[in-house]
Amino acid sequence: MVIEQLDCLLKPLGFSRQKATWNRRTNFVIDVVDVQVSKSGDVITINAGVLDMDVYAKLWDGEPPEFVEQPTCTVCARIGELFDGRDRWWKLSGDRVVVDVVDAVGTRVLPFLERMHTRKAMEQWLTDTEVTRKKYPQPIIYLAILKYLLGEVAQGCELLAELQRKSIGAWRSRAAEVAARLRCT
Repeated sequence: MVIEQLDCLLKPLGFSRQKATWNRRTNFVIDVVDVQVSKSGDVITINAGVLDMDVYAKLWDGEPPEFVEQPTCTVCARIGELFDGRDRWWKLSGDRVVVDVVDAVGTRVLPFLERMHTRKAMEQWLTDTEVTRKKYPQPIIYLAILKYLLGEVAQGCELLAELQRKSIGAWRSRAAEVAARLRCT
């Protein structure tokens, strides 16, 4: 029922669905909404994200897939982050699960996606969520690319250089490749 009702909300807004994930392509971004079911199968949460196609191309040296999964997005959020910063799950057996989830997507997720339709907003989200402190390389590289595209070339290149110094393996190589594509010295 949750998937069916989310379809009713999202399809008229231009989203298409595969399984429990929706995509909408507009201009240079792809919006993603995803229903995540717990391993036990009794609760769900909502993940959302926006993928900047140019940022993706600079990181992966290619086009994004036809259908984008939320972890690939330039900026990502769990529904709880859009409320009070605490993780939020709904019991599938709950009386109001369908109404509450559809309302949360309409009032929290869709406005988040709309706000993230500029590179400046994406850069600000990544900065505000402190991706550089969390140390996972992908969002740090996304932040570096966004800074570069926004004209903050030195800051973007410095993020990539720092990541190369601190990372090992594939992410270190990826940061070097991106730095070369951006012509960082």
